[in-house]
Amino acid sequence: MNEREIKIVETALQLFSHYGVKKTTMSEIATAAGVARQTLYNAYDCKEKLIYDAVEHHVRKSSSLISEECAELDTLGERLDVAFFHLSAKPCEMMLQMPHGEEILQIVEGIDASKKENIVRICNEAIGNALEPFRDRLRLGTVEFGDLCNFIRLSFDQIRTKSEEKNQIDRSYAPLRQLLENSVRN
Repeated sequence: MNEREIKIVETALQLFSHYGVKKTTMSEIATAAGVARQTLYNAYDCKEKLIYDAVEHHVRKSSSLISEECAELDTLGERLDVAFFHLSAKPCEMMLQMPHGEEILQIVEGIDASKKENIVRICNEAIGNALEPFRDRLRLGTVEFGDLCNFIRLSFDQIRTKSEEKNQIDRSYAPLRQLLENSVRN
């Protein structure tokens, strides 16, 4: 994604969250992003594509931050906390603060399966990278490492989408963190 596209999707997400997807026009997005309406339409033929690209951009940015922050951390719990913060807690808090967050979530749920798979892959890789130093020390039995990463991502998704307040996010995450910490061999 180039800088102009990033500006467009970030602007669109701000407008959607404030005014709603249905009430926000493509012209308003173009004006607020500082691009010509035709430039916007050349890159994005519909609002759903804008939302998908905004989600993908956020997930890629979160993945990079997870890698950077985990480089300084030594424990599985700390590394998992970083992944949880960027992939679940922070997005959940953002959605709880958005007046039209539910409308955006509905559109995200309707995104094409192959696009969803791409987002899932990015998230699973970010989690895998965070846990990689502990891969050989995790007591997984017959569970594959990739399946564990997918389970963690699914847990993060459930916490993010089902939580209605900040303390619920933390309470829901604590057991997952404890289970994973207990599965590390010394």
